[in-house]
Amino acid sequence: MSEAPRAATAKRHRKVVLALSAMLAGMFVFGFALVPLYNVVCRLTGLNGRGVEAVSSAYAGQVDGGRTVTVQFISNVNSRLPFAFHPDMGAVTVHPGELYATSFFAENQSGGDVTAQAVATYAPGEAAKYVHKTECFCFSKESFGPHQSRHMPVRFYIDPALPKDISTVTISYTYYNVTPGQTPGA
Repeated sequence: MSEAPRAATAKRHRKVVLALSAMLAGMFVFGFALVPLYNVVCRLTGLNGRGVEAVSSAYAGQVDGGRTVTVQFISNVNSRLPFAFHPDMGAVTVHPGELYATSFFAENQSGGDVTAQAVATYAPGEAAKYVHKTECFCFSKESFGPHQSRHMPVRFYIDPALPKDISTVTISYTYYNVTPGQTPGA
């Protein structure tokens, strides 16, 4: 092969290698940027209960005794989690601005140690920014020994600024297996 075609081929190969390297670097940077971007979107929209803690600590309103809101509790267990999990009360009627407490029951039904984390979702979605939890098992991972059970508290209030057309708020908790290095029940 003469020098001219060889040089042209080498030049094309360099371009391809540079383009692939740039794409790899871009994907790497994008991967690291996803977590902060997700957190920002969740904080701004109230998605998955994010941003609730900051609003909760800043709220110093009054109780709206003339209004009631029904708060329903739903529980789900991820298929890879060998747990019994349910609310102790399926629903409670509250006055916006007043602090309420309830609890959920969870039991590890496996013969091994399990670490679980709950994720809350809200319906209607708009209500997420008006539900303020001051204490919740969903704030951290919970570790359970074999066949261990417990009642876990949730303390919350509904912001009186909740739109008047919302009279029922549903909080659904899904429990996920986050045991390091294993997935019991899988």
